[in-house]
Amino acid sequence: MKNVTFTAFISAMALGASLAVAQTITPTRVGPVSQYGQLMTGKNSSGKGQIYGSCEGVKDGAEVQVRGMSLYWSLMPQALEFWSEEGIATMVNDMKIQIVRAAMATGDEDWKGEWNGIQLKGYAVDPKNQKQFMKTVVEAAIKNDIYVIIDWHSHKANQQTDAAKNFFKEMAQTYGQYDNVIFEVFNEPEKISWSDVKNYANQVIEVIRQYSDNLILVGNPEWDQNPSAAIGNEVNDSKNNTAYTLHYYANSHNWEGTYNWGGESEGLKGEKAMNAGLSVFVSEWGTANSNGGGDPNQGRNQSWQEYLNKHKLSWANWSASYISEGTAAFQGGSNKTSLQYTTSGNLVKGYLSTNPESYTKCPTGEQGQGQQGEGQQGEGQHGTAAFFSAPEFGLNISLTGKTLHVSAPQAATVEIFNTLGNKLFAIDHVRGELSLATLPVGRYMVRVRSGSATTMRAIAIK
Repeated sequence: MKNVTFTAFISAMALGASLAVAQTITPTRVGPVSQYGQLMTGKNSSGKGQIYGSCEGVKDGAEVQVRGMSLYWSLMPQALEFWSEEGIATMVNDMKIQIVRAAMATGDEDWKGEWNGIQLKGYAVDPKNQKQFMKTVVEAAIKNDIYVIIDWHSHKANQQTDAAKNFFKEMAQTYGQYDNVIFEVFNEPEKISWSDVKNYANQVIEVIRQYSDNLILVGNPEWDQNPSAAIGNEVNDSKNNTAYTLHYYANSHNWEGTYNWGGESEGLKGEKAMNAGLSVFVSEWGTANSNGGGDPNQGRNQSWQEYLNKHKLSWANWSASYISEGTAAFQGGSNKTSLQYTTSGNLVKGYLSTNPESYTKCPTGEQGQGQQGEGQQGEGQHGTAAFFSAPEFGLNISLTGKTLHVSAPQAATVEIFNTLGNKLFAIDHVRGELSLATLPVGRYMVRVRSGSATTMRAIAIK
């Protein structure tokens, strides 16, 4: 029989109830999220850390690389123009972005900016407006079926732990059921120890995991240039879905080798982290100098692009704004419905031009580990029996009537989604049988995770 703790069961039911009354945001197109599903960490057959999608699962050749733009700090009108539904849609249509990063100011910042009558100040001073800016971007991303990074854009997040926990609790409760959403809990730690970063991250991750198993990004010391610091000392994540960020600016940082003073290049440290089994995500990079200024060096940018593509690293370029900086993508005449590009913006738009023109919705009968084959079939002919498995991992799942049977080498997590892709509930520590009798008649998706194995299929309750 199933082994489900009372707490886990009540939490799952409460989550399901809250989602039942929450407003559902429906995509207006088929985009990368429909094709790849939830982003998830994993290792290839060589043990290298990569990012995968729940549609195909963790397997060689199924690595996912998504590319797009990072919004500038939510403190200036030259940036807030694009923190809008129209701004996101324009970048999707004109630049083919697959992901957007919302870099929310978290402290008491006041750069004397004003937007639509709002005096722009950081979250510590004005949480209401900062959260609304974030929600606008997140919902626009969901409508456009692209990924969105909810970024706690701070250099001192470890001094803002309680505020961050409250913020991410609300974000995870509200949007954690959408595969689009990624949580970046610490933008760029400055010169503090990895243990300080980890201690902070563990507390915030624990809060997020009460409501969502979506991908989480964690920064590392000295402005995210040391992802290898986490090797053998990873954060605590009950869902094992955390990646470590690498930030670079092409004129200032190197993609390979060592520096004359003996230090390893940023690219080398990223590669070391991946080879040690950690997944890496480039949530911010710039075409010019690390202070945002300078002119883009095309040769150095090309070398960095080759590095990113070689390692299939997802990225967001800094910045979608018309701030007076060399790394800003847009010229001053731009607005949320019309983009005029700087040298940097034209360069980045060129890189993004190889993103797909269109996407194909993940075939529900083929999600998870591997393809259907002998002994594997999708929904039963009459919706009363189905069998699917990831046998190479010892994971076998079957559905009889309204009872899900789980055979796995270790206790599994079972998640149920409606046909819009919204998670209804999740139950941990499942072994043997799990009754789905509380589900109304209809079609659903079930995802089962046990250890490194994941499988997902369509089912029908009649």
